[in-house]
This record gives sequence, C-alpha cells and structure tokens, in this order.
Amino acid sequence: MGFQITKLLGARMTVQMLMISGLAVLGGSCSVLAEEPSSDWDVLIGAGAIATPDYEGSDDYEVNPLPLVKISYKDRVFLDGPSLGANLLIWNGSDAGNQLKIGPLVRYQMGRDEDDNDALKGLGNVDGSAEIGGFISYDAGPFSAGITAFQDVGDGHEGMTIELEAGYKHRFNESWSMRAGIATSWADENYTQSFFGIDSGQSLRSGYREYTPDAGFKDVSLSIGVNYAVNENWNLTGRLGYSRLLGDTADSPIVDEQGSADAFMTGLFVGYRF
Repeated sequence: MGFQITKLLGARMTVQMLMISGLAVLGGSCSVLAEEPSSDWDVLIGAGAIATPDYEGSDDYEVNPLPLVKISYKDRVFLDGPSLGANLLIWNGSDAGNQLKIGPLVRYQMGRDEDDNDALKGLGNVDGSAEIGGFISYDAGPFSAGITAFQDVGDGHEGMTIELEAGYKHRFNESWSMRAGIATSWADENYTQSFFGIDSGQSLRSGYREYTPDAGFKDVSLSIGVNYAVNENWNLTGRLGYSRLLGDTADSPIVDEQGSADAFMTGLFVGYRF
C-alpha cells in the first residue's frame, strides 16, 4: 500500500475523500488474519458517514454519507480513496516493519461551490480538477512518517500543496487496534487565493474587503482512529479529528469574520475485506 494519508481537514470534499483513504489504511491494517494474503489483490470496500465543516474555515457542519475504497495489486499499484498511485520503490530494512516507499500519485480535488454556505455568496465557485504529485513514506515498526506533494493540472485552484504527516499505530489484541496521527500542509499563493483570497470583483459582489493571502503553512491537524475487527472480513472504524488553520488562511474574511479557524471531524465506517 502507498502513503498513509492522515490529513483530515481541507476543502470540504477533499476532506471527505482523504478521510476515506485514512480509514482504508486503518481498516486494512487491522484484519485478524495473520497469514500472508492468498491473492495478488487486496480489496477493502465499505461505507459510512462523517461530520465536517461545509467549507474549509466554516463554523457550520454537515453530515455526509461516503464510500470506503482501498484496492491494491501486488503492493505495487493502488487505489486508496481518491488517490491512484504506484509504489515504484519499496525498500525493506533489516528490522521487521521498517519499510520505505516512493512513487507517483494522482487524485481529484472537488473544489468548492458558493452555494455551500451563505458566507461564500459572491465569491464564485472553485472548479474541481485533477492533481498530480508524488509521495515518500517510511514505516518503522509502529511509527510512520511521510510527505506528499500535489500540483493542480486542471482549471481548479491551479496551485500546489505539500502535506507532511506522522503517525503511530497500536494493536491491543486480535480485535481492537488504533492509529493516531499529526499532520500539516503548506500551500502556494494560487491555492490560498482560490480558497481564502478575495479579489476586487469578489469584494464588490460579497461585501468582504479585498484580501490576498501569501503562500505558507495553512493548517495543522490531529486525528485518532479506533478499529474493531468483527471477524476475518468485517471491521468497524471510528475516527475523531481536529484541525487549526494558520497564518494568512486563518485571517481570511471567510474564516475570521464568518467562520472559524478551528474545525472538528468525526466519522464512523464499516468495511469488508476480500
């Protein structure tokens, strides 16, 4: 499997899809099966629901049903939530559980609709688009760390983001396990202007003051997930998360005046592993 994404709270639909990815990693790692997979394919599917802000920086929340998808072939090519990638390099250390993976990623960023919240009226839509990038991940026993970088190649935010994460996983017994993570992300000016900036036209339509945020670290987040393996195939996963917008993103009028820099997330999923 590829990079374990624990980044939780970004643009609304990106948040939800990345949540799926993190849950898939957690669910897939907590099977009660101890033997090696009997097939080249590793498939985990399911469904659930999460509660998140209705846009990045909002203080209004909504609950959405979501699918849970993780498919891997020979630990080389994988579909993990919204991300399609490949482990081009896999290096196994001398100690069990030590592993380095490097490879490319493609994902879809859903953008933002001004109808999502009254606070966005007059700002227009941010179109969804494809992003391409890559990842480096390293596991050392129960600890993990990784970095991903994405560039919008469509007609959406047209920006670049870099995501850093670290995690710890623990298995209590054959049924119960958990994973905790901390993450932060950096965004360039194109991204921050698309989601947090107010240009002159948007200012006239919305009544907000003009605002031009700089590139920089835009948030930091914490998460914890708990998994219960019902049997060899079925598992339940619950997750809690907290995120804080930073710097210029937190000072945006849609956050500082109409929303909140603090965001919370909770989700519950059921998954079936083939």
